[in-house]
Amino acid sequence: MVERVATGVPGLDDLIQGGFPAGTVNVLSGPAGSAKTTLGMSFVHNGARDYGEAGIFLTLEESRENIMKAMELYGMDLSTLMDDGLVYLVDMGGLLREGADVRDEVEREIVGFRALQNFLENFLKMGNIKRLVVDSLTAASLFYKSIEEIRQEMFRFVRFLKKQGVTCILLAESTDQSGEESRFGIEAFLGDSFIAVGYEKQQGEYRRTLAVLKMRFTEHDTAVHPFLLTKAGVEVSTETEVR
Repeated sequence: MVERVATGVPGLDDLIQGGFPAGTVNVLSGPAGSAKTTLGMSFVHNGARDYGEAGIFLTLEESRENIMKAMELYGMDLSTLMDDGLVYLVDMGGLLREGADVRDEVEREIVGFRALQNFLENFLKMGNIKRLVVDSLTAASLFYKSIEEIRQEMFRFVRFLKKQGVTCILLAESTDQSGEESRFGIEAFLGDSFIAVGYEKQQGEYRRTLAVLKMRFTEHDTAVHPFLLTKAGVEVSTETEVR
């Protein structure tokens, strides 16, 4: 029987047999504003709050302070869980800026996959980390000069993650509103699952959507479902299909 790691997101776990298979690498793709960061942080927050599982959220784009303020709007009290050593919110760009001078400040703010791996190799030894979110693959790819190098480093990074025994979500930018078309064309092949979040226009209004397009070791729902952001967090409507 496959061990499951529940996301704690109402509705989502119902679509994937109770959660992600333990130790898998999962890609969450979507356009700007599709709530990728909120879904990723929900995975870490809910794991700590509901299951006592420590998790780390690595941000390469937003600052630590901005993420904490944004998550408060959706009922996530990160500060208490951080004080308890259950949630680690790490601003990778901020860590590099601490050692930057005026000449190389811009370069130091761009974090590549090897820097992420070096950090995680050390950090994961320090605590019993069960969950990991990286925000985002797209930001880390800015470090490289060619598509070939980006793809090579992505695959190498994912191979590293699969050896760590930690259940991961990698956030990725899409080039379409549905979240299905990834930026570099390989993200859907990287992980054990590929989940697309995006927008659909219904009766003149846009609403957020989620679809599980791929998940290994799992019977999963493949329909497109709406999801909501509320003061209590994220909720996927399993009984409603957008198309």
